[in-house]
Amino acid sequence: MLDRVAKHLQEKGLVHGGDRVLCMVSGGADSVAMLHLLDRVLRDNFSRFPDNFSLGICHVNYGRRGAASDDDEILVRRLGDTLGAPVHVIQAPRGQRANFQAWARDFRYLAAQNLCRWQGYTRIAVAHNRDDRIETFLYRLITYSGRRSLVVMPPCRGRVVRPLLFATAAEIREFCASNNLQYHNDESNDTLDYARNQIRHQVTPRLQEIRPDFQERILDTLSLLEDEDSVLEAVTAEAWHTVLADEPGDGFPVLRAAELAAKPRAVGRLIIRRWLAGSRTSVRLSRRLLDAIVDLCADQSGTSAITVSEGLQVERQYDRLLLVASPGTLPGTGEERQGAAQKDDASTAGIELTVPGKAIFGDYEIEAVESPAWEVASLDPLQATFDARRLEPPIVVRSWRQGDRFAPLGLGGSKSVQDLFTDEKIPQPERRRVPIVTSAGRIAWVCGLRVSEEFRVTGNTERTVGLKATRRAVERAV
Repeated sequence: MLDRVAKHLQEKGLVHGGDRVLCMVSGGADSVAMLHLLDRVLRDNFSRFPDNFSLGICHVNYGRRGAASDDDEILVRRLGDTLGAPVHVIQAPRGQRANFQAWARDFRYLAAQNLCRWQGYTRIAVAHNRDDRIETFLYRLITYSGRRSLVVMPPCRGRVVRPLLFATAAEIREFCASNNLQYHNDESNDTLDYARNQIRHQVTPRLQEIRPDFQERILDTLSLLEDEDSVLEAVTAEAWHTVLADEPGDGFPVLRAAELAAKPRAVGRLIIRRWLAGSRTSVRLSRRLLDAIVDLCADQSGTSAITVSEGLQVERQYDRLLLVASPGTLPGTGEERQGAAQKDDASTAGIELTVPGKAIFGDYEIEAVESPAWEVASLDPLQATFDARRLEPPIVVRSWRQGDRFAPLGLGGSKSVQDLFTDEKIPQPERRRVPIVTSAGRIAWVCGLRVSEEFRVTGNTERTVGLKATRRAVERAV
């Protein structure tokens, strides 16, 4: 198993020298095995994988199983102590959820991404195995439409890597048994209350009877879909440049409607999917919506629009396709909205902040507190913690300026704020509304995005200062 993991890491390019790998460990067999195997690869200076990297552990305690949930946390903390790896335990908010599994998945990925942001991890390792991948494929097949929904659990997607994707659940448990690894069983995996469990316990055994090699056929299909996905990405990228208008469109790309309408419909859908995916809005990209936008491009009359989500619509202005705020999104008359915009512009000038104290910046209220109650690795991107000794006055809240640079935590070098906005897909119109906190003229925090390495909390930190941003516009709406 160790040899197979090292080979998988190397062949798929999952981990590189210098990476800080955050292992998502629940306490179950899969995640415990993954953690031990990665630790062995690291400690043994394995010949197949000679590059050095480091490990950290993230455990989310949902509290759903009472004492059993706490026992899972204790087990994971002990694993961290044994392996000498830092353990980050996140206590999930309690309460009933309409779809707990989906919510729990989103919450732990949010926790992991925030730990990457605040603690400098570069990879998130999750312990999905081959059986998980097949079950997800079957669930997506009967739940969604389109080939993109079937490209499930790739070995690597962004920061997320899957070191055990080649192994079956049975092989992983055999590894745990042969190495005397302690793990906990989650009894909720045995109930038929969840669709995924029904597929695992009822559907796949029946498919095994009908076609004993069905898993291999599905894996072959997944491999083909992944290869074709790369080809389609290239086709989309080439077509994208032929429909892209020269004008910026308030920071969001403007497309040439007639040129897009002339493309084969399948290519048109791919272009629109890419276009809307860059909007950072929650838009369900159904075939019906994509086709409606393609049809909108073919219409040559005046101006027409389609609402794609609350407060957002695609608008065709003759040969220009734009993404714009829906009419009525901003209250008041045109003069009132212009006056509000001027007021916002005035509020983005530099505002000094005392500790403790508050400052109003556009739609944000920035509060500085001594010794904040929240953890250094807060899950809330609008909360950050700094070394008080390094955070020197004057502390100023201001907007982004051309040429701004800083050293984001964990990057190992400097980066322009403009490049950070691009990486995080912050639209041009929103960039000057993002609060930037400086200390003695040096950037300490790009609010909601990154803390500067220069001001981070270390083991030698004696006092801390916390900064918290609150969106006043959201509070008023509620």
